[in-house]
Amino acid sequence: MSEILSQSEIDELLSALMTGDSDSAAEASDGEPAMKVKEYDFRTANRFPKEQMRTFHVVFETYSQLLSNSLSSILRVSCECEILSIEECSYSEFNNSLPAPVVLAVMAAEPMHGSLLIQMSPEFAYMLISRLFGGDKTGENAKQFTEIELALVERVLRQQCNVFDEAWEKVIDISMQIDRIETSPQFAQITAPNEPVAVIIINITMGEESGLMSICIPQTAVEPVAQQLNTRMWFSSGIRDDGRGEERLAAITGMLMHSPIPLTAYFESTPATVSDIVNLQVGDVIKLDHPVDIPLTIKVHHIPKFKANIGTLGHRYAMEVVDVLTEEEAQNESLTRGN
Repeated sequence: MSEILSQSEIDELLSALMTGDSDSAAEASDGEPAMKVKEYDFRTANRFPKEQMRTFHVVFETYSQLLSNSLSSILRVSCECEILSIEECSYSEFNNSLPAPVVLAVMAAEPMHGSLLIQMSPEFAYMLISRLFGGDKTGENAKQFTEIELALVERVLRQQCNVFDEAWEKVIDISMQIDRIETSPQFAQITAPNEPVAVIIINITMGEESGLMSICIPQTAVEPVAQQLNTRMWFSSGIRDDGRGEERLAAITGMLMHSPIPLTAYFESTPATVSDIVNLQVGDVIKLDHPVDIPLTIKVHHIPKFKANIGTLGHRYAMEVVDVLTEEEAQNESLTRGN
């Protein structure tokens, strides 16, 4: 059992605490040296909540699929994109891990604040350049990029901005644009060195070759849209409500109502031999096995939908709808006609 402090010891302890002499206070309380306290660096604190990291996983899984399709169509070769990791680190750690030479695209993604960074490894950059020039192998990874090569890479990245916007559209509306292309990390300082960033690393495979592409998102960039990066908010409602739902519904309804649909009228089938068909001449008459008092069947995309009588309207042939077929009647009609 610990020793009970006397009143004088208590007074001495309180006096030491008031003067800030914590070491002497600790020694006075138990006669042992004070415990060492580890300093907490708020600059390196975890500032990306788990909900935001989950949102990044969902968004960039979609982005990797869309990127595969886009690169395959641009390069005319099968490309596969796979997310290797989505991690949080400081910007200085990300910057120090960049290879040389490297392609860095400084991007602006409104309504996000500041800039985002897309990094292409030398392997992937030369895969891209070689394919655009008609080759099938990578070049020397140690040489610097020429102005023509950087212009080609920038053109491809500009085409991928729409892919990035499409991947984010279920969460927020983003408009991504390229600010500039850099080849040195020193000229691509998009945030403070100690600022937390989310780094998404994507492996891109093109035939037998593969390379990496990284996307760096600073924590300050997502602050304006932090509340919307919550999976619970947009999964619970199924569709993100931005106040434009009725406007979109009216636009879609208007497009559907004015979409052309082919209608085809069918007589009852009339059998004929091959020789009869081969010997047909201009002016010959084909006798149809379709009574005059039986309506024709009108199909919408090969699906029976209406019964109608044939006639004329002005100088044109016309059909007068006399019955609307139910789904069961349409199925029976198709079975009867062998369709």
